[in-house]
Amino acid sequence: MHMRISKQTADVETAFEDWWKAQSEDFMARYDKQDLQRGFKAGFAAGRKKQLRRFTLRVTIWAANQGTAKVMASQEADRRAAAAGVSPPRSGWTLRLVGADSP
Repeated sequence: MHMRISKQTADVETAFEDWWKAQSEDFMARYDKQDLQRGFKAGFAAGRKKQLRRFTLRVTIWAANQGTAKVMASQEADRRAAAAGVSPPRSGWTLRLVGADSP
């Protein structure tokens, strides 16, 4: 059976092996290769996403109904993104109802 490895997996494996081989014998003897490989993979993955940022916004809106609230929350999120100097996501904001209080 032939096992297919994704290009990203191959890239990180190759990068780690290249880095590992560049280390001294003394370094290799002091540290566990698998422990360092896990940390290397995490850093490698984070480095690939360095242009991306995750945003979590909590927007409280007073509106007559949920549909109006979603529109207003989206507009508020757009305003906050513009103030931070970033563009809104192309697919739009993911909005979910956290709670509904009545006065």
